[in-house]
Formats: sequence, C-alpha cells, structure tokens
Amino acid sequence: MKRILSIQSHVVSGYVGNKAATFPLQTLGYDVDAINTVQFSNHTGYNTWQGDRTPPTTVLNLFQGLQANGLVNYSHLLTGYMGNAESIEAVETILRQLRQINPSTFYGDNGHLYVSEEMIPLYKQRLLPYANLITPNQFELELLTEMPARTQAGVLAAMDKLHTLGVNAIVVTSAELDDLRPASASSVPFLYLYGSQRLPDTSIAVTSTNSGPITLSAAPQYERFRIGFPRLDGYFTGTGDLCCALLLAHFAASTKESLAGTASMNLDQPFAAPLPGVLPRACEQTMATMAAVMERTLAAQRHAGIVYEPNLPRSERPSELVRHCELQLIQSKADIEHPVIKYRAERL
Repeated sequence: MKRILSIQSHVVSGYVGNKAATFPLQTLGYDVDAINTVQFSNHTGYNTWQGDRTPPTTVLNLFQGLQANGLVNYSHLLTGYMGNAESIEAVETILRQLRQINPSTFYGDNGHLYVSEEMIPLYKQRLLPYANLITPNQFELELLTEMPARTQAGVLAAMDKLHTLGVNAIVVTSAELDDLRPASASSVPFLYLYGSQRLPDTSIAVTSTNSGPITLSAAPQYERFRIGFPRLDGYFTGTGDLCCALLLAHFAASTKESLAGTASMNLDQPFAAPLPGVLPRACEQTMATMAAVMERTLAAQRHAGIVYEPNLPRSERPSELVRHCELQLIQSKADIEHPVIKYRAERL
C-alpha cells in the first residue's frame, strides 16, 4: 500500500505546495490524495495573486468525506503550509485518526514556518511529537529550536533538540555555515544538507543474583551526515516542497530495500526507526533530482535573459520575470525516475 494524503497549499499556475509534491510522488509510484490549505492563482512571489485560504472546518469535512467512504487507508501523511493555528489542530485530528486505522502511518512535514510566531509553540506541541521526518531549512531550524545554527556544531545541537521533542529523522535541507565558507572569495560557495536519524534502540540483558535478570536500554544512537553541494544563484520557489516529497518517497523505498529478506516484515509499511544508511541514501537520491531540477530551472532563467539580483524586492519583480523562474518540474521527469547521484553523504 503506497498512498499519501498531502495537506499543503495549492496554486493554479506554478509549482509550490501540492503542485510541487504531487507529480514527483506519482512518478515514483504513489497514489496521492491532496487537500489544499489555500487555493491561489499563483504563489505569493508574484506582485499579485487571487484566491482564498481553506477554512480548517472544510479541511476536516473533506477528510470526513473520505473516511465515510473507506478511503483513508493511507501509508503516509505529508504536510506543508498550514496558515493558522486552527489548521494545525485540524492536521493533528486527522493524524490521530489515521494512526488509529494504521498505527504505522508515516508522518512527514516540510517545516513550512512562514507564519506568525504565535503558531510556532503550537506547531511544536501538536505536530512535532508525531513526526517521523521533518525537513526544515536553516531559518526554520533556528525558529523551531530557538538556537543559533550558523556553524556545524550549532546545526547538530539544534537537531539534537528536535530529537528530544520526539522526531526520529531530521533533514536540514540547506545551510550556509560560517565555519565552512570557501577559503577564497573566488571559490564556488557551498550549501550543506544535514541529516540525523535515531537508530533502533538496543537492549542489553544484565543478570542480577538477587532479583533476576534486568534489562537496560542503551542510550539512543544517532546517525549523522552532511551533503555539500554548490549554491546556485537564481530565483527558486517550491524547492522545499519538492525536496520533502522526494525525500519521503526515497526514504520509504530505501527502508524497504534495507529490510528486504528480513523475516516477518511487511515491506509495504513504513518504519519509525530505520536501519543505518537509510536516510543518507534517501538524501543522496533526493539531492540528485533537486540538483537536476534546479540546474534546468536556472538554465531556463538564463535563456530568458534573467539576471539574478539577491534580495530584489517583490515590487520590483515583474510577473514575466517570476514566471520564468518556476521549477522545470515536468521537464525533469526522467531525473525524478532515475536520479544520477553527484553528491555523496559524508558521515559525521
């Protein structure tokens, strides 16, 4: 069973939210049902947009309609932009019900925190404890943990804090770090993906002569790694949504491959505590596709004569410019199906 319920934003034109996630997931063999938290004409990087936010009651009503017809046997839940506190509560309700039906329902969240700061504590209390996988960027990592993450040590410490909140696997999708800057100004600047996954707990049996055997649980073990990749200077939107969708798909596939041949395992079910190597492999595959899509998108920008200007105000970005910066997603179908790995995970 490979069915995903994806609760994210939606745009009529362009590729962010569910529009960025659905096609790659379907290409990789998943049935995807989408509930849209907003429906806009285009993403908000344009000068103007039209549309409405979906009331949380409507989100719940849509789910209840699926439930009434026996259509909620999902293997995965993927969430993105929520928009308000009530939407977070609606997602928590949906997740609780999904796990009553299938306790192994895998929950992945892409850490979309471009929201009011008042929502962050609710997000941490209501959703993070349920998450198997989250994919914040560097900015979102700092918001969630209230810790600086400008060095490698800072990123690792912040991921440790997220683990204490109950998250099994964390991927920081991009970080520009003070201690890993190029030595020369002429060198190509690199960004870094960081991953950390809690490995299955091990137990040690100790025999006591007075009270019989005592079982001690070993301290949690973590697998940590990073992947460096060159920073591309261009306009990109929807990359976080695409990255999370790809990672969820490859994470499940890598888990299945690692467990192949293991007795008494249902290989169509996701697992909360993956074996060593699962997350690094999934990240390598994800970054291979991400690199191809972004390079193709950058080539399209250059072909259209777009010159990258960092921090250009939205009021000075004409719609014609932004239109040429939409992800070249459909054109990258082969790179989604058969990623060619360029950047390897380095164990930490």
